Amino acid sequence: MAGYGKYPYVSLNQVKNYLSITSSNEDARLSNLISYACAVVENYIGFEVLANNYSETFDGGRASVFVNRLPLQKVYALNEYDGYAYRRLSNPQIDGSSVTRLQTGNSVLTTYGNPTLKARFKKFGDASALFNGSTDYLSSGDSDDWYFGDSPFTIDLQIRANSYSSNTTFISQVGDSSNFWSLGYDTRNGYNFRALSSGIEIANVTHANNTGYVSNSFHHVEVARSGSTFKIYRDGVELGTQTTANVMPDINGSLEIGRQNVTSSYNYYNGFIDELRVSLVARHTDDFTPPTYQHSTDDDTVLLIHFDGPNNTQQFSDEHATVEQFVFYPVTGEITRNVGENTGFYDLSLVGARVFKNFPRGVKVDYRSGYESGEVPYDLSLATLDYAKMLHKDRQESQGFTFQGENVQDRALSSNFPPHIKRILDLYRIPV
Repeated sequence: MAGYGKYPYVSLNQVKNYLSITSSNEDARLSNLISYACAVVENYIGFEVLANNYSETFDGGRASVFVNRLPLQKVYALNEYDGYAYRRLSNPQIDGSSVTRLQTGNSVLTTYGNPTLKARFKKFGDASALFNGSTDYLSSGDSDDWYFGDSPFTIDLQIRANSYSSNTTFISQVGDSSNFWSLGYDTRNGYNFRALSSGIEIANVTHANNTGYVSNSFHHVEVARSGSTFKIYRDGVELGTQTTANVMPDINGSLEIGRQNVTSSYNYYNGFIDELRVSLVARHTDDFTPPTYQHSTDDDTVLLIHFDGPNNTQQFSDEHATVEQFVFYPVTGEITRNVGENTGFYDLSLVGARVFKNFPRGVKVDYRSGYESGEVPYDLSLATLDYAKMLHKDRQESQGFTFQGENVQDRALSSNFPPHIKRILDLYRIPV
């Protein structure tokens, strides 16, 4: 039963309450018992119950692959070998369904100076973008997508600054010195988001501190507005907040990454940027776990730059409206290659599902599966608690467990589960 029981899905408190035990004298024994009970149940049903992250590889040459662990929560990344290298396929929405917000298409990014993809330093994927702090930036034309008004929005990205000794700007939209918004770093106030309209300050949410910033190391930076509340985060921890009903300005100017087009000490950024996203929704309103994988697009995303590509190139692209190249089904664990014609817009095809290329171990899947903490089905938890109760009272034969074919007598399947427990576990069992 190697691997099973590693992440117990019933707690010590649950077991003690179920057994009406108030003393802590047996906590050590009960903890061991819990791990054993969870391991036996997981071995029987064929999967770990609590959600965890996994990686699997498959041979290609088929329309679908099926992950080994269920229920499938999300697919972080799917890479397919094309005969030369592994290529990341464009994601569907986080629930596996098709993205519908494709009307405006992807933004066009224009390169100024010499921002360059570097494979050596990256948070996710193939690379991140290096900006030199004096001439390098990316630009995308004016768009309604950058006008937030009084609606919720989020800007988040991964920052690896070469130094925190000077003021700098990560992303901004500038009309002129009196009309702009920008997200950056201030040597006295740390990460900050500021907006001006006709010279009047509309928003200014900041850390108001310069501690905890580590150069040459990636930090996740996020500013989000929900209702009248602005919040700014570093690595998922709230740094500052501001409450204001002010409306964000409608700027007539390009979106710029790596500089603020105002003559000031905040002009250019010196360092690496990875995984930049702009969303028309408040992604977070409280502290959160920072991203551990690349973002998937969804109907609320209006800009998504992965900064992926060959080393020392300038292949920058927005992928928020790129048609997904696979979809997945959480209940069955099926991942199916693109069902469209790969024309840039999602459309059902009479041709049917495309197949993965036929290379040994040619499909790599990074995914999360199992039940999240607090979401384990009640009947499964109850069955496990009742089994733990049996173990505690030593009412099971040697606390043993056998399967058909495991001994010379070749007896029928025998788990020593009483019928009421076995009946529940059979509902979750994955036949092998």
